[in-house]
Amino acid sequence: MTRHGTLADQLKGLRLYASTPSHAPEPLQTNWSLVAANDNNPEDTEGMTVERRWRMKPSIEEIMRQVEEGDIERSDSTTELVTYNGVQHKTHTVRGPIVRIGRLRFSDGTQTERGHKLTMDGKVVAAQIRMPVGAMLGTKDAAESQLGAEEDSQHVTASNRYFADLMKTLPHRYRPGGKRRPGQNYTRAESIAMLADAKANTDMSKVHFTRYPDGLPCGSQKMADVFPGMVKTQQGESGSLAWQDIVIAKADRDVWAATVAALSVKDRQVLDRATTARNFEELGGSAPKRTAIRKGRRALMAANDNLMSAIKAYAA
Repeated sequence: MTRHGTLADQLKGLRLYASTPSHAPEPLQTNWSLVAANDNNPEDTEGMTVERRWRMKPSIEEIMRQVEEGDIERSDSTTELVTYNGVQHKTHTVRGPIVRIGRLRFSDGTQTERGHKLTMDGKVVAAQIRMPVGAMLGTKDAAESQLGAEEDSQHVTASNRYFADLMKTLPHRYRPGGKRRPGQNYTRAESIAMLADAKANTDMSKVHFTRYPDGLPCGSQKMADVFPGMVKTQQGESGSLAWQDIVIAKADRDVWAATVAALSVKDRQVLDRATTARNFEELGGSAPKRTAIRKGRRALMAANDNLMSAIKAYAA
């Protein structure tokens, strides 16, 4: 092991002091948790699927429009000949297959399109596949991106109906709020006093209570915005740490702050200067070079050892 490698191993406390953040944990741009949930019950996820946008090209409407309005084109006709007693006899003319209806193109058996096939060893490779006679060319029929929270009324209504059925409430009704009138702000003590006065001046025997059926908030047009924890967000959107991770991070920060506070003022000053110093000489103060290097090294090793002792004391 080299000399500098041994010194780096000895200064583990300094490396922790320089790299440990003193601020609150920052929110991550993800909804992943550092704590394993271990609640992936197959019975709970059975039957859950994700709707996807399905792309068909050309569409059924386009096909029907071309069939009704487009002209028909066939390939060249062929004549079948039969030889009898050395003489060829013409039997009938075979009309060629349809190769075009309007803008729709069809195969006559010679065209190929790019696709994939299985080889003898079971691998999937790209290949040019011959299209059978009558196959429509240039088509697309595949699933595309996932259906997200579109803003059209159809998807919003379906989403609101889902939440109403899930919570067994009345159908959602959206009522846009009017302009808020400016009013006076009251402190907590003033609010408590006003509530106590209202109770004292109210005859409870004459008060009638009306219980309304359970319902969803009317101030939001989309219930998915009210229950963000029940909606899967897109990749890259802002998220937050799981509560377990936040609690652990805050506890670690408090322990670290208490550990640093247990050091002497001299040790903290040495560690602070060591995070930006370029060599031991800068830690030794105003002294000859060799003396400053020796004093700086001794002070840094002492502060590092004291910090490691404080960490072990709090860890115990």
